[in-house]
Amino acid sequence: MSFSFGFSGDDIEDDGEDGLVDDMSKHQISEHATSNVIATLQPKKHALQEMLLSIPSQLSYNTLRIPIPLPPSSATSASTSTSTPYISSHHDKTSHSSPSILRRSLFDIRAQLMAEADMDLTNTEPTSPSNSTWTTNLLSGLENGDLTSGIYEGGFKTWECALDLAGLCSRLDISIEGGLNIIELGAGSAIPSLVVLQSMLAMARTIDSNKKDAAAALSLTLCDYNEDVLRLATAPNLLLNYAQQCQLVDSLSPPTSSSSSSSSTIAQGQDPLDEGDLDMDDLGEDYISRVETGLRDRNISIDFISGGWGPEFVDLILPPPSTSTSTSTSTSATPPSPCRNLLILASETIYSPSATAIFADTVIRLLRRHRELYPTGSARAWIAAKKVYFGVGGGVDDFKDQVQSLGGCVAGLTETSDTGVGRVIIEVTVVED
Repeated sequence: MSFSFGFSGDDIEDDGEDGLVDDMSKHQISEHATSNVIATLQPKKHALQEMLLSIPSQLSYNTLRIPIPLPPSSATSASTSTSTPYISSHHDKTSHSSPSILRRSLFDIRAQLMAEADMDLTNTEPTSPSNSTWTTNLLSGLENGDLTSGIYEGGFKTWECALDLAGLCSRLDISIEGGLNIIELGAGSAIPSLVVLQSMLAMARTIDSNKKDAAAALSLTLCDYNEDVLRLATAPNLLLNYAQQCQLVDSLSPPTSSSSSSSSTIAQGQDPLDEGDLDMDDLGEDYISRVETGLRDRNISIDFISGGWGPEFVDLILPPPSTSTSTSTSTSATPPSPCRNLLILASETIYSPSATAIFADTVIRLLRRHRELYPTGSARAWIAAKKVYFGVGGGVDDFKDQVQSLGGCVAGLTETSDTGVGRVIIEVTVVED
């Protein structure tokens, strides 16, 4: 038995041939997604190097243009009901072009999954990318749109609300005093976080190299239930956008005139509808270490977390004060200065009632833990979702009730009604003790 629901324009994906499509897509929710008993994977931390080791010799990509939210006076289809201190007061939509984010193509992910499914390896660990049964289940989810709790939650695809959230993130004040700690839950293609990273890298280009220690710090923690989603979509997307943004200042190509002019490198200012390929051989064998060094030099740290939400998940991301000084597996040998301002990002994570309760609990726990660790800092969560998910039962009202029952506060940030089902971004905070 399965449950079907229609998302109008939800699934912003490529068809493998003609670029981007934005149409009605039917998705199946397995009966396990509506069950009270959900088998979950234990949370696990991963370093950037680990996530990049399985990248093939070439990455195919397409480009998403991120819509910037309109101010209330500009359109009736979008409105802002609550201000937040994280939004830059200097932002002016008329003076900012829409960000463009590079994203690994679905057909490229599919090709790698199919190749791995055919490999005759002896490793039978359930979460291993080499396990044929596990990989086959992921392929089924990718091909058929089957969303099965505990197996595949749709992380390979880019969903409509992720673009709404990314647009709001384009207005984020990345120079905020105390730095930013970004945690994206259910990251998948990680478009919102990549908008923040892009802004941070762009700002770093304007800072004198002698003053880089004074630059604002950014900590990114990208989380997805599936480790395979992190290594096949999230991490490659991060690499693609880092390569694009940093090419003018410290090219990822080998330091030779012939290779640095290779047509396979990613050009700045490309048309946002362009597709292309990044040849990994042109980056050189040590590209991972150079990416890590480049991030560290810009006061940026990146971690990946796989597995299910819950108390253990929270402890792994933000260890309690008694253990917070333990050794971290962050990509930086010396992490940047502690980031006193927390922003949790999530989109399309509350479509299933069975997951809403644990998601709300995890968000509140993270907010409270951060306030415990950084009493003088700020902690907020931006959640993008449809008002209601027909046929499944999830929606914003249920999530609000869950948050408020846990002592959290909810405020609306944006509301969009340009399609049949309204979409919102809400902000969750906790009251000071």
